[in-house]
Amino acid sequence: MAEGIVIETSMTPLQATKDQARRPATRVDVPFPELPSDADTEIPSWRTGLHSDWQLRLGPTIFSIHKVLTGHGRRASGFLCSAFTTGQRLQIGGLEDSCANATTETDLSNVLPEQVWPVFGEVLDYVYNDELNLNEANAVPLLCCADALQIKSLFLLCVDGINDLLSTTSAPRILRDAATLLGGSPLEQIQKAAMDVIAENFNSYSAEDLETIPMTQVIQILQRDDLRIMHENEVFDRVLEITERLTGESRLDVANQLWQAVRFGALSNVCYLRAAQVDEIPKMALLRAKVLHRKCGSSMLQDPMAMQRDGWPVGPLRPRKPFKDLVCAVMYSVDIDARNDQDVERNITAATLVAEEIEFLGGRAILENIFARSPSARDTSEASIINMDQVDVAFVLAPWTPSEKRIARLINFVDQGGGAVLLSFIGGLSKGAWLDRQYEPLITGKVADNTPYEDVYLSKSVTLDTSDAFKRTQDTPTPPRILCGVDSINGRRRITSKLVDGARVLAKWSDGQPLVVQHPDKNVFSVSQRVSRIFELDDDLGHDDTLQLVLNVMAQAGKEARRLRGPRAGPPGGFASADPNGNGTTGALPPGNTNVDTRGMNSLLINAAGVNVSL
Repeated sequence: MAEGIVIETSMTPLQATKDQARRPATRVDVPFPELPSDADTEIPSWRTGLHSDWQLRLGPTIFSIHKVLTGHGRRASGFLCSAFTTGQRLQIGGLEDSCANATTETDLSNVLPEQVWPVFGEVLDYVYNDELNLNEANAVPLLCCADALQIKSLFLLCVDGINDLLSTTSAPRILRDAATLLGGSPLEQIQKAAMDVIAENFNSYSAEDLETIPMTQVIQILQRDDLRIMHENEVFDRVLEITERLTGESRLDVANQLWQAVRFGALSNVCYLRAAQVDEIPKMALLRAKVLHRKCGSSMLQDPMAMQRDGWPVGPLRPRKPFKDLVCAVMYSVDIDARNDQDVERNITAATLVAEEIEFLGGRAILENIFARSPSARDTSEASIINMDQVDVAFVLAPWTPSEKRIARLINFVDQGGGAVLLSFIGGLSKGAWLDRQYEPLITGKVADNTPYEDVYLSKSVTLDTSDAFKRTQDTPTPPRILCGVDSINGRRRITSKLVDGARVLAKWSDGQPLVVQHPDKNVFSVSQRVSRIFELDDDLGHDDTLQLVLNVMAQAGKEARRLRGPRAGPPGGFASADPNGNGTTGALPPGNTNVDTRGMNSLLINAAGVNVSL
């Protein structure tokens, strides 16, 4: 076969110019005729079903889809791809069958729960068009679909979306949907994350909110040691509301499980009496809880069968941890050289009680004497001053004037959103920059020396009426519930009170004077000086709930500090205490042990550091 001859030719620039000149000026522009029926077929859609080659069935609904789009690519379904392959094999293997009997449909009715059928169109919208709009209502159902249909990209987007959506408002809905629709690892992880949010913000939920969650999950939340509440009374009130609304044959069993999650030994006295009026609660269980509260080593626990004769297990014998993850500075200003002054012992005792209780309730306490002494190397040392960057809330007990350096640190701490709870005294902090710049919302003043002492109490008496779960002194069902668990407060008059403009009075004395005051602009609370003597638990005044009141206010200030300042860089290496001379001593928890009951240990370390409450 003869080879062809290739002749290459080329035009000169002059020839090319002549050729362009011969082209007509008018161009041909003929449009392609489009049929009306083809106008919407540029992008294949499951909504129109045009040119579809497979069907999906969900109950009575048929979805016409395209195999090449749903079974292949980044957003493809592994489950459908397998179904397409299986269907093709069945069709090829049955050559004797007619085309009408060919397999071209997949029934998903038994693959996807009926609760997710309403969102299946959103699954197809994502597969076809990469369109996805996640919200708290569809996030878990879409995750369920992605898991069942093996759509990896949608699964990962839903997981990220749930992390972004999880909040105080959405957590109950997400937890309920997860418990209903998911299983295995997705359920475990989402359930844990949602329950963490609910436990952290428990006082934000009403009984109606909690009823939307399966009771199994509600009971697990109520049993948590880190349930973020002001006081166990809140749990009692919420359980009482829920049990009163229970219906059905399982009501008694569910009510028993809910009541067993309440730590009756931690209830206030008034709330304990209310519990005794609830028929579902065995009276021996109440008595046992009260006797054994905080007595984990009691010999009464050696016979567990004897403690469960009424069918109620022995629950945790300690309060919950409202101070979990909070670092608290307990700052007292005391002139330790005034050895003959009983106020020295009284105020050191008060500060020590607050610090020990914070540790027992899951927090970290740093105890320091901030009294202004004559200049010395020890007093001017930075090592003896608390690093306030690591602190969430400070309790300040200052009958004597603190050092200027400590006051400056405290002012800077408050300016950055840190919480401060002040036991207001005449003098003390009420002078200098702290007073001039109005950091203290409650200013106390002197009265005439011949003014007699007068006993005062909370402005309203406590009621035992169980018909209304929220009838408690001045407390309210909404935060900040600083009087939760506070049955009685006693005090003595002999002071005058003046408020900063705009300050909010959270509690009052029986004579109308303010008991607890919140600053209008800063995260600062003042507690009236009248309670200062009650830390000593004088028999003539009676034992009351002043310590609980101070702890409640500190917990509220610490929570607000976390909101204002965000997460801290990291907790200090250990809890610290200071001796009466102002020297800080830091102790570390045992390595690898994060679940130690630190009550006795903290007392030991504080005492070992030099805070001797029996001077």
